[in-house]
Amino acid sequence: MKKNLLLIALVVFLFGELNAQFRMNWYTEPVANKDKYFMSLGYGVGQAYWYSSLSRTSIYDKAGSSVESGSFKFRANNATSFLDVNVLCPVQNFRLGLGMNFEKFYLTKLELKETVTTSKVIIYDESFRFDKIFAQVEFPFWPDAKGKFSLSANARVGFFSFNNVDRINLFGNDALANSLFFTLSPVGDVQLYPGIFLFIQPMAEYKYFKNPAVDPGGVIVHNIFTYSGMIGIRIDPSMSDPYK
Repeated sequence: MKKNLLLIALVVFLFGELNAQFRMNWYTEPVANKDKYFMSLGYGVGQAYWYSSLSRTSIYDKAGSSVESGSFKFRANNATSFLDVNVLCPVQNFRLGLGMNFEKFYLTKLELKETVTTSKVIIYDESFRFDKIFAQVEFPFWPDAKGKFSLSANARVGFFSFNNVDRINLFGNDALANSLFFTLSPVGDVQLYPGIFLFIQPMAEYKYFKNPAVDPGGVIVHNIFTYSGMIGIRIDPSMSDPYK
């Protein structure tokens, strides 16, 4: 919780600093890629693939009845959607920043692996949200270019928590879980107006989650790979009028 509050405070601080620049008039002369500041808001959709294992515990339906018990694995894939907000500041020829992402998952079924060769599918209608906080670094491919279109490579690392889960034990008990995610993506943006950019960002992400189960001695581990695409608006408040 303290980590969450600290990073949220840092994001809010950076937004405040950039917003102070945004109140100035925009300057129409192009800015080099390496000198751009960005405040970004995006929306994305994707598909997630689960590779999960439960040890000495159970998985339950919405009524609280056990569906499977013991030590077993399951596979699943589901649709996702998310809202993303972040900031980036230039440092030499790259950018550093922080951000938050609110990702909604829509599970429909699980494939339980009973043995190496046998499995069964169960209906598992569940939706929930991952709240993610991350640090990021972005490398423009042409840092000195001043064109209206630019292409960059972006990497993110952070941690996440889960919310709005109806079924018990999908993520274990309420203890502080071990969670980590890592994202790689290219980012393309095009200037619509001085200081305003439309961006597109295809993303590949890996999430790791480990937590004690609700049953004493039980452990839950999730490995989740998500492939998604995001579109949104970037604002560069550094494009200000130097003669004002």
